[in-house]
Amino acid sequence: MANEDEVAAVQQSYGLVTLGWIHTHPVQSIFPSSADLHTHAGYQALLREAIAVVCAPHEGPDGFGVFRLTDSPGMGTILACRAEGASHPHPPLPLYTDVDQDGGHCEASDDLPFACIDLQ
Repeated sequence: MANEDEVAAVQQSYGLVTLGWIHTHPVQSIFPSSADLHTHAGYQALLREAIAVVCAPHEGPDGFGVFRLTDSPGMGTILACRAEGASHPHPPLPLYTDVDQDGGHCEASDDLPFACIDLQ
């Protein structure tokens, strides 16, 4: 993985900004795990519109979801959570939402230009 300075330099040279993060669930379904919720809270605390993309390759080409924490109760609940360990339960509240579904603030499109810069 590239160091943060290298990532920042590449972003600056292309005029890019971090809008969220992407990761895989190789054997799990498409949902943000408790560890994912905590990771994403840091992104969303810096940018309200930040997204988390979860890819589940075993589910085929449509095996991905785009999520964000709900403003309330999601962000407050996760930021206040002090539970130990990567996987722990949270209250049964609407902590996150699919942002690429009806009414969300993201839209998937196959018609946009795409480039991948591998910093490994």
